[in-house]
Amino acid sequence: MQFKFNKYLYSKISLIKAAYNYTDKAFMHLDADENYYYVDIEMKNGYKDIEEKEFVNEMLVQSIRHEVYLETKNIRELLLARAMSTSIVAETDSSEDVVVENEEYSENEILKDWFDENE
Repeated sequence: MQFKFNKYLYSKISLIKAAYNYTDKAFMHLDADENYYYVDIEMKNGYKDIEEKEFVNEMLVQSIRHEVYLETKNIRELLLARAMSTSIVAETDSSEDVVVENEEYSENEILKDWFDENE
């Protein structure tokens, strides 16, 4: 079966995403001329035919998803940049560094089994 869609109403990305959603049920072939996109569908064994209305609905869903993606792209990039910038650890001033006194430990104090003392 073949469907025909006007290029001025549907975006290429919506067509590709809609077709991809049916690749588990059918073999899809996409083509285009100056004014139309063409979708040739050959159903895989055991699956019922995809109705044109069903495919059009999927194209509308993908069109809206793409529009929302484009409209929210800047805010998502801003949020990510803000999140990443607040996670940067600033170097401390050398006057604020904590001085650790040199304490010496013997091997017997360091190399002992924690479970022997804490069980």
